[in-house]
Amino acid sequence: MKYFKYIVAALIMISVACEEDDTIAAVALSNLVVDPEVSSEIPGQVIFNTSASGAKLFKYDFGDGTTGESLTGYTVKTYTEPGQNDYTVTITVTGNDGTTLTETVQVSVDIPVMNSTLVTTLTNGSSKTWFIAAAQPGHLGLGPAREGIDGDWWYPKWYSAQAFEKCGEAISDCFCDDELTFTVDTSGEVTYVLDNKGQTFFNVGHKALVGGAETEDACYDFDTSGSKIVTISDVSGNVPDGETTGMQMEFSDGGFMSYYVGSSSYEILALTEDLLYVRTYDTENPDLAWYLRFTADVATDGGEESLETIYTNLVWADEFDVDGAPNPANWTYDLGAGGWGNGEAQTYTDDPENVVVADGVLKITAKAADAGTVTGATHYYDDVTLVATGGATSSLEDFEGAAPTFTTFGGVSTAVIDNPDPSGDNVSTKVAESVKPVGAETWGGSYFDTSAPLDLSTYTNISVKTWSPMVGDTIKLKIENKANANEFYEVDLLSTVANEWETLTFDVSGAPNFTYDRVVLFFDFGESPVGNAAYTSARIKSENLYEFTYGRVEVRAKLPSAGGTWPALWALGANFDTVGWPTCGEIDIMEHVGNNANETSSALHYPGNFGGTAVTAATEVATATSEFHNYTVEWTPDYIKFVVDDELVHLSFVNTTDTPFNSDFFFIMNIAMGGTLGGAIDPAFTQDTMEIDYIRVYQ
Repeated sequence: MKYFKYIVAALIMISVACEEDDTIAAVALSNLVVDPEVSSEIPGQVIFNTSASGAKLFKYDFGDGTTGESLTGYTVKTYTEPGQNDYTVTITVTGNDGTTLTETVQVSVDIPVMNSTLVTTLTNGSSKTWFIAAAQPGHLGLGPAREGIDGDWWYPKWYSAQAFEKCGEAISDCFCDDELTFTVDTSGEVTYVLDNKGQTFFNVGHKALVGGAETEDACYDFDTSGSKIVTISDVSGNVPDGETTGMQMEFSDGGFMSYYVGSSSYEILALTEDLLYVRTYDTENPDLAWYLRFTADVATDGGEESLETIYTNLVWADEFDVDGAPNPANWTYDLGAGGWGNGEAQTYTDDPENVVVADGVLKITAKAADAGTVTGATHYYDDVTLVATGGATSSLEDFEGAAPTFTTFGGVSTAVIDNPDPSGDNVSTKVAESVKPVGAETWGGSYFDTSAPLDLSTYTNISVKTWSPMVGDTIKLKIENKANANEFYEVDLLSTVANEWETLTFDVSGAPNFTYDRVVLFFDFGESPVGNAAYTSARIKSENLYEFTYGRVEVRAKLPSAGGTWPALWALGANFDTVGWPTCGEIDIMEHVGNNANETSSALHYPGNFGGTAVTAATEVATATSEFHNYTVEWTPDYIKFVVDDELVHLSFVNTTDTPFNSDFFFIMNIAMGGTLGGAIDPAFTQDTMEIDYIRVYQ
């Protein structure tokens, strides 16, 4: 459809141009005026505003061996030769009557000779080669280009590549091979050579340049030979001052840095001896800002690396050799339910049935409640429909086809099921079930996204068929913009019948003029059910008792095997209470799910890489649920590495001062049930246990 629009626009332009040609053909070429303006902000830049009556085409000879053309007379030229230089510019104008006029002007350009600290760092004072920081998450990133698109705009908000994400796959591996060499000569001129080993990683939107056929970003043969001149100048206004050096690089002759998005201009966000971090704009879509990280060393992947620890002094440990509750000098508890941000089903307790030290090991046990004892609140709903004042309707969701993707929060679970009470107002086959278990948050609920924005200019109400267990339950309907959660509108109604279907109509005529493409429903809003939980477990932590920065952590554990269990051995930034997650950082030493019993994983969460975009890696542990294994992380100012049983590193991360992994963290050990990673819980689940022999810290 996008290309069709372009074609239509082009045809319209051609048509208009033809009509204009017929109109102005008789106007004689005259009154040639050349008005060059040398920029005071961007060194080397000259803006030409040339005009002439009856003009059809303006041709420029810029006096430095380059030329240009313009249909309007307006063009911008950036000279790159350092120092004070004068250029004779020749402008030739062709008129609609076929005649020409020519004029020459002199422009004087002063480009400072570059010998600053920045240039020295970039070139090492003579020549320096940079490499894609493939071992670092965020070596390629994407975010909004400016304010007003999607909130914050100065970091890779939308996408951040994981370590070595593009390496090893034929379609993208060329990206990891690039060598970028910057050189400064005795006069201060900086030049640049990109050695792409014959192939460049192209953004899919620019594949036409090389005749590409792939439907995703891909490597294509491309000639990047030859030296480019680099002009370094001040830049401001693109990102907040604290997020940039305030300098930019402009490459001559279409030069670019590794990932092709059409741009030759790069803002330098950060530059140290071992980090070059830049931001550029996509020439096909000015709303997109791309981020690239480079290092002075070739990145090496984990997988063939053995851990050679630098930490050998045991500084803290719990051997779990005293029966009873966990040592209160080392451990405290997280208690309650609410999903813990992941839609989990368990309620955490400090009950000995869920957490105890016995027989020389710590035992954390997840248990299912006895049949018939679980309490909570279950609601059903169906036929979410837009309703116009005159009675016209438009269905948003009736749950009879493919089920929508529900996102749940606050401990609530939502799924499409067979109608449990096909009577009265609703005899349809399928409905949505919303379960608010014991301990769930008062604000727990779920949402689904619509295929198109709601048409509130036509429809002023939204009706929902609901089934509630009590009269007077608060049912909140919220509509919002999925791209901006601050743009929303909500309406509360009360259920008027119990244990039967009714149709509630929510008046949305007062909704502000936003884009609404998400429907959120809360049942029993403001209430949290009490009684017996479906699942109980334990989550112990060393917060405010033992917190540390850097070291080698070793945990020896045997894991549960039941479907739906989600045991984890991890650490959270001690400043969690003040800065929140993911700003505080999270180090997952070991995670495991019973639904994939022979594999464990490790992960790092921090701004730009968290949740579904966290830095993760998994490794096979065939006897994870039947034998004890050592799960280790080596955490230093320079790297974080994860190992099982002192064998090969399965995840290696380059630590820098830009990450949160340079402050105190505390330990957490728990078993969750279900949720985003735990998955489906085995209907026959009764209980299962994680056993921990010891946890030790070496520094």
